[in-house]
Amino acid sequence: MADGFRFSPRPNRAAEIPWHAWGPEAFALARSTDRPILLSLSAVWCHWCHVMDETSYSDSEVIATVARDFVPIRVDNDERPDINARYNMGGWPTTAFLAPDGTILTGATYLPAPAMRQALARIAQYYAEHRDKIEDLMLEGSRKNESPALAGEIDASVSDFVFERARESYDGRHGGFGDAPKFPQTDLLEYLLDDGLAGRHESLAMLSRTLRAMAGGGTYDRIEGGFFRYSTTADWSVPHFEKMAEDHGALLRILARLLAYENDAALQSALQQSTAYVRATLYDEERGVFLGSQDADERYFALAAAERARCEKPYVDPTSYTAWSAGLAGAFAQIALVTGSDDLAEIARRVLDTLENRLRDSEGLMLRVWRSGEEPRVRGILADQCATIAASLDAYEALGEERFFQRADRLAQATLGAFAPDGGAAADRIAGEDELGRLALRDRPLAENSSLARSLLRISEIADRPEDAKRAHAILAPFAASYRSAGLFAASYARATALALRMRSKLTVRGGLAEARAWRRAALALGAPELSIYTEKGADAESPTATLCVGTLCGAPMSEPGALAAAYRALRERAPHAAPATNFPVE
Repeated sequence: MADGFRFSPRPNRAAEIPWHAWGPEAFALARSTDRPILLSLSAVWCHWCHVMDETSYSDSEVIATVARDFVPIRVDNDERPDINARYNMGGWPTTAFLAPDGTILTGATYLPAPAMRQALARIAQYYAEHRDKIEDLMLEGSRKNESPALAGEIDASVSDFVFERARESYDGRHGGFGDAPKFPQTDLLEYLLDDGLAGRHESLAMLSRTLRAMAGGGTYDRIEGGFFRYSTTADWSVPHFEKMAEDHGALLRILARLLAYENDAALQSALQQSTAYVRATLYDEERGVFLGSQDADERYFALAAAERARCEKPYVDPTSYTAWSAGLAGAFAQIALVTGSDDLAEIARRVLDTLENRLRDSEGLMLRVWRSGEEPRVRGILADQCATIAASLDAYEALGEERFFQRADRLAQATLGAFAPDGGAAADRIAGEDELGRLALRDRPLAENSSLARSLLRISEIADRPEDAKRAHAILAPFAASYRSAGLFAASYARATALALRMRSKLTVRGGLAEARAWRRAALALGAPELSIYTEKGADAESPTATLCVGTLCGAPMSEPGALAAAYRALRERAPHAAPATNFPVE
């Protein structure tokens, strides 16, 4: 029964538990045998998940009790973020106890063997003795019918709110936000980058200090490059040692954008070394995708360089997750533009082409999981669509190749139809595909909807289609009354609303792709988060030219990239400081 599941790479007996995959068979078994469900949410990179495999799930009494009294279901968090979003109990591993219909009874994170034995006994006894209460709870859960939030007006106060929350939690001594444990919070960092480049210098200062602290602390691998997942201390000195493709996609993109705008030798070194790490360790050259993560091997990463060279490297998950692979591809395209690296540009092209050719299903949507030696699978996750759209737009603006824009546009329209058929915000998964347990509840995630709205705003500007900008506003509007409850996690929403409200800029480049690279590089160096780059189809002049528009004002054609900064400043000064034409009322 445990075939296909992944357990700790160290000796353990967790596979002796008769685990089931999430699916109708497991839920049917729970109903027919009248047993509660033990749901384990795990991840291949998760240190304490491995410890639980080696201890609690290797305990003879635990193994016997689970097999006798429960229907055990094991879910990989990276493969099924939709299940994780509804059942996570505060971290990984998650140990959740459910009624046979998926209603949550109780749960925890890591449970050592004695606590696990006690929990199993208590849950089994409670389930046997309180069926009437549990049935009432199950009935109450089945009556829940989430309705979409009412639309509101978006305004500039969103950005001010997130900025103030960031300033309040900013650690002026060590960089970063909050106390230990301290995470990079890449959505917040990217918001600060946009906000700082748009003129709020304090945001840029907080961002730069945080990045330098991370790159100079224990959360950065000075030997092999790359950032560890987070720090257990406020000063970034003691990390959790897993390295995640997801984190690197965002961090490398942020570093590339910042370094295109300003020089910083320490951050330049971190970008160069981390890019080399990702290329050497997380890039699967045979398949043309990026891999998910590298294991948190504390012993290995504590070794000096010479000692590491003699040891086997920590385990790398051979699975590609579409959202993460796309994020790294988009980052590589932007790094290639900043550094002039043809090799990195080619990797970006190949990964995005692989995603298009191998991971897109017959209905035009992205599958999520491609494990080495298997066929791609897991359909209908919003995060994969949003990340692929954004990465394709990043690649289009960095490389100028039209196919990436066409793919982004096509996928965006397919995503709206499949995930947001009612015209509002998008659900995190396609309805009707798997309605087991809490998956029947519609979840409209703030981060993914913000990403989708940003991409639609970019598509609108590049393609000159105001209807896409109007659709972006309709996606953002339902969160206008609730975003404050997210605190700092509203950073992605602040980025999107700021873009929706800013006066947009557009650079139209005419000329061969290679010859026009200097124009695209100059545009990135402007540090203008509202700027879109359009490469005119079929333009093959040897001496490329460009035209810049800010709002409704357009300058004369330019023949030298060095003239772009002055032209941008001049048009900004002349442009009316009113709300942009794309600030549509929500119907």
